[in-house]
Amino acid sequence: MVIVWIGYCLLISGLLALAAFATERALGHFRKPVRWGWFAAVVGSVALPFAAFLAPGLLPGLGASPWAPLVELGEAVVVASAPAAPEAAQPAAWFHAGATSALAGCVWVLLVSGMLLHIGRGYWRLRLEMRTWTPGRVLGSPVLIADDRGPAVVGIRRPVVVMPRWIPELDARLLRLVFLHEREHQRAGDHRLFAVAVAAVVLMPWNLFLWWQLSRLRLAIEFDCDRRVLARGESARDYADALITVGGRVSAPLLAAAAFAERKPAVEQRLRRMTEPLARLRVPRTLGASGVAALAIILVLGTPRPEAPMDAPAPQAGRGLDIAENPLVRLAERAAEADRPTLIAFDTPPVLQNVDEVRRVFERAYPRDLKDAGIGGRVELWLYIDLSGAVANHEIKTSSDSDALDRAAAEVAQQMRFRPARNKGEPAAVWISQWVTFQVI
Repeated sequence: MVIVWIGYCLLISGLLALAAFATERALGHFRKPVRWGWFAAVVGSVALPFAAFLAPGLLPGLGASPWAPLVELGEAVVVASAPAAPEAAQPAAWFHAGATSALAGCVWVLLVSGMLLHIGRGYWRLRLEMRTWTPGRVLGSPVLIADDRGPAVVGIRRPVVVMPRWIPELDARLLRLVFLHEREHQRAGDHRLFAVAVAAVVLMPWNLFLWWQLSRLRLAIEFDCDRRVLARGESARDYADALITVGGRVSAPLLAAAAFAERKPAVEQRLRRMTEPLARLRVPRTLGASGVAALAIILVLGTPRPEAPMDAPAPQAGRGLDIAENPLVRLAERAAEADRPTLIAFDTPPVLQNVDEVRRVFERAYPRDLKDAGIGGRVELWLYIDLSGAVANHEIKTSSDSDALDRAAAEVAQQMRFRPARNKGEPAAVWISQWVTFQVI
């Protein structure tokens, strides 16, 4: 369900935001660059959920080491749900999970489309405006002069420094610091960093944690650039004067640009960061912040991906709970049920009985070459459990991207023995979803 994945994305983004904030606090105590933590959080907030969705067997294999082999059986997830009351007796439902998920998916697509349209319109207007900018020189270096844009670095592939037409009015010492700041942005590629972060937000415009990460990244980029300029031996007092002077006349922000002066709240934070003395007890504070960041990362890596089937089988059309008791009809229906995954009513799920035996069989079936190379993966199987509890049919639901692992999982699935599911006190044949993880630890 889309709703489940949105919740998963928000959880991952929130944990990564916490890790980035703690990292900024830890590095800030020693005047170290802080932008990379926020950039990693922004990229990870998008990349990790997409990786979990597109390659569910990828992440569990990370960090494996070639010691004793372990084959792990995930908990069986039954496809069907308990039988509901007859349709005539059901109360009117205002909430439908499938419809809500479809609506959320449509809203997601609309938001992404709106973001792309907004950014495309802004980029087009900027391109038209750039035609009115005139070449100029500041401190002997080429720049573009705009009526009321900048100071900023504009462009992705070929970035240029743009200065407002009033910039020559600044005192020479302040003008020099403003230009040094923009050249430092250009040299470090900060504009590209911010552009990648904007692209990440476009993919998940509903993610409030991601928007906050973007705003913190923009501020962190300025923190680091301020630090690099002052590390050249420039006067902190003069630099603060330049920030205050230019901040009062700053133009509207440019698309994916790195600018000298932000709005008043951001300028105040930058001034505090430049002028505050090094904190007392830096080492204990840094260790504490590092511990919080490490804990958040561990929680991110340990958060299981949603296992709710995105493509769960649908009930057979036209089939009610009360079926004809004609033996021939019932045999035909059971044959159809066993042929392909389908929803079957039950009230007691099946339970795997021979867990230890299945583990031993899986260990033997683990392909020797993959085991020796430390290669693992996850396979999700559809299993049809018949009335006796045997696996009468199976299908690969989610591949491990390894034919050898898929075959091994399918072979041993035949050795599984279940206590049959039951419906109204009678044994029932059902389809279940079973995860199998091959991992070397």
